[in-house]
Amino acid sequence: MNRVMIFLLSFYFGLGTFFSFVVAPTLFRVLERSQAGAVVEKVFPLYFGIGLGAVGVSLILGITSKMSKFLNLLLALNLLVLMVLEFYILPKAHSLKVSGSPEFMKYHLISVIMSTVSLFFTFGAIVYLIVRDGRS
Repeated sequence: MNRVMIFLLSFYFGLGTFFSFVVAPTLFRVLERSQAGAVVEKVFPLYFGIGLGAVGVSLILGITSKMSKFLNLLLALNLLVLMVLEFYILPKAHSLKVSGSPEFMKYHLISVIMSTVSLFFTFGAIVYLIVRDGRS
């Protein structure tokens, strides 16, 4: 179970860090701001959907294989962050952007912070699983 969870979480973590620190900044550097924003906006639902799947499956595996309460809590909090992002923050930010509202920047900042928190939770779960696997 540990290896499946490590794979899923590592895949999401790698995707998230590559997208956040390489792809998105590159898009904004080489394209006009509105074009780069349109591309990133199309990628977000897929990116966070992959996160929901990886973290959700890992949580189910953690619960069914009776992993530690700490790990399951970390995964549950991560899943909650991703659900709020996918189903509340992103749609709200999109509607504010379309309407030209200055509130968009507030929701953009919230999404950046929540995405970063999700990556930290994911990294913590990976480290926990690797350390736990090494002790087994």
